[in-house]
Amino acid sequence: MEQHKGSVVWSLVLHIAVLAVLMTGIAMPQRPRVEIAAAPIIGTIVDTAALERQEKARADAARQERQRQQREDNQRRQAEEQRRQTQQREEQRVAAEQRARDEAAQKERDRIAADKAAAERREQQARAEREREAVAEKERQARETREREEAAKRERERAAQRAREDEMLRAAAVEAEANAARESGLYDQYVVAIQNRIKSKWQRPLSARPGIDCIVTVVQLPTGDVVSAKVASCNGDEVVRRSIERAVLDASPLPKAPTPALFERNVNVRFQPEE
Repeated sequence: MEQHKGSVVWSLVLHIAVLAVLMTGIAMPQRPRVEIAAAPIIGTIVDTAALERQEKARADAARQERQRQQREDNQRRQAEEQRRQTQQREEQRVAAEQRARDEAAQKERDRIAADKAAAERREQQARAEREREAVAEKERQARETREREEAAKRERERAAQRAREDEMLRAAAVEAEANAARESGLYDQYVVAIQNRIKSKWQRPLSARPGIDCIVTVVQLPTGDVVSAKVASCNGDEVVRRSIERAVLDASPLPKAPTPALFERNVNVRFQPEE
């Protein structure tokens, strides 16, 4: 467009200059000339028409040039506009493809993130479920353990109760049997047998005085074997006491009770040797 304007300006300047020269040539005062017979001015008229034709031709040429330049400018503008539009469409296409790729990548990232989040939720749910199952299993085991312990405790209590009842029954039976044996005189005979056994093993010390009367606590087994012997009370001296304890030990095993009901682990024997 600027080039076209420049061409028009130069064309106008050229025409103006030509007109100025012509007008100057027409208006300039003529120098004194030798009188010559005037010639017809037909040539001047012919030159003006030609000039007008030339001017018109130049104007037409200038107009055509302007039109050509305008067409070229229009073509350039159209080409530039087409190029710009093509570039813009290409840029839009590239941008659209990039957006599509970005959207696809974002969707893929979102899908991966969603899958990961879903997997984490499933893992958390599975872990929570395992923890609940573990807690439930521990509670079940603890409950079963308590039930077993309570059942075992109840069974022990029942067994202990039965044992106490059995023991009470046995003790009652033994007591009844012992009472019957005492009433029948068997216990007295059993005690006399123990006394006689101890007297048979007693060696009278020189310090023993007449009328010795002592109580000896004897610890024995059901077989009659003596575990220990201790004089509890005695009117003899220490030598007499030791001799009686030694006699009890030497008398082991003592005579067995005629019936288990008469057996006593700890039995107090009265020791009164004959004079």
